[in-house]
Amino acid sequence: MIYILKIILCSSLLIALYFVFLEKEKMYRFNRFYLLFSVIFSYTVPFITVTSKHPKPTGKVQTTLEATTQVLDLTQHNERFNWISFIWILYGIITVILLVKTIYSIVKIKKIKGKEIWYENQKVVLTDENIPAFSFWKTVYIGKIYLVDNKIDPRIFLHEKSHIDQKHSIDLLFIEVLKIFTWFNPSLYLYKKAVVINHEFLADESVLDKKFNVKDYQHLILDEIISQKNYNLTHTFNFNNTKKRFIMMNTKKSKLTNFKKVAIAPVLLLAFGLFVQKTYANPIEKIIEETQNKTSEVLKNSFSEDTGKVFDDSENKVLNQQIETPAIRIENTNSSRTVQDTVRPKEGKNTNLKEETAARNTETATPKDDVTSLPQYPGGFNALRTKISKLFDPSKMNTDKSKKFSRTELTYTVDETGNVIDVTATGNDEIFNTEAISALKKANENVVWIPAEKDGKPVRYRMKIPLAMSFQ
Repeated sequence: MIYILKIILCSSLLIALYFVFLEKEKMYRFNRFYLLFSVIFSYTVPFITVTSKHPKPTGKVQTTLEATTQVLDLTQHNERFNWISFIWILYGIITVILLVKTIYSIVKIKKIKGKEIWYENQKVVLTDENIPAFSFWKTVYIGKIYLVDNKIDPRIFLHEKSHIDQKHSIDLLFIEVLKIFTWFNPSLYLYKKAVVINHEFLADESVLDKKFNVKDYQHLILDEIISQKNYNLTHTFNFNNTKKRFIMMNTKKSKLTNFKKVAIAPVLLLAFGLFVQKTYANPIEKIIEETQNKTSEVLKNSFSEDTGKVFDDSENKVLNQQIETPAIRIENTNSSRTVQDTVRPKEGKNTNLKEETAARNTETATPKDDVTSLPQYPGGFNALRTKISKLFDPSKMNTDKSKKFSRTELTYTVDETGNVIDVTATGNDEIFNTEAISALKKANENVVWIPAEKDGKPVRYRMKIPLAMSFQ
């Protein structure tokens, strides 16, 4: 979802820039390049990842991530309306409709009946139907009445031939394909409007460069407006934005043209900085990952076959070694391990990740023998805990308040389809609760779990992750 939002915002910003600063400038070729480049830029930048080091932290915040409590949810649930499926179905229906509409428009053009001739080395279809001149791909379509004494008005022919020579149909098809699959982006409709009118400016420029009289050419355009039939994806000679075309025909090149071309560069750099995907990393990231892998066995819960209660046997296990580096330290204790997380420090705060284990009972726990398989997060629960700790933003916490310790317990369900639902948090700090929920949801974006199974069938599974933060 965040990628879609970034694409819409970026494309909207750049098309607004075009209408405000570039559209009225007589630099049509540059404007064509800008329109195509900016839409490609908007659709690619949000997917580019830039890794950088965060400024050295000045504060100290300690975040505790406790072991995951696993609870099998065997209670009956009412069927819920699946909004995600509904949205995908709606998206698919609209996309198919637009695709069929576009294909139909192309087929409709190709089925136009008429006599094919070559006129001045250009393929022309003389149609039986009285339609205004238009061009599509490599062909000019024009009614027979426009052929007088085996000649076509040179201004009309040159206008349409310019569209073909400059390959304007490719631009339109490119925008149309984007509209089909990302029809929810409102800026695309503005892009298409801007691209089409700029194509007309380019074609008018080609005609007037041949020293045809401007007023006579404008009268010719007005005479053609009475025709009503138009085809989608084509360049019709009697284009509706007549007023803009007439204005640009009489506009002189501005002195600010070159300046505006250069000024676009820093705007694009700013947009890149705003919408690129940012990550923070340090050289010790691999060390932390290796250390967490070594301690993962201690964090695993096991099930008591006799009592049917969830418990943790980590009190009987201790680390046999102590690793010390300037950036990471693991202490030998019976119930906790402390790891300094410098993978993602934020807002001048140093985040310490502390994983604790605690024995817990639950009323809905089920003996291990009663479960075919437990839910699995891609990469394991250790990967989930690591991801949550990285996505948690301690900068949003108020370190000046008197409360030195915040605690919450995240509760969520892995449903039968492997999606995480019903995320809640209970704790003594609403800000901490909100950020904890946000981190868990982000950690599960575009992620599908392997659901728990009972008797060979997927079942809902209840999970708990206790979190705590202390300020030092």
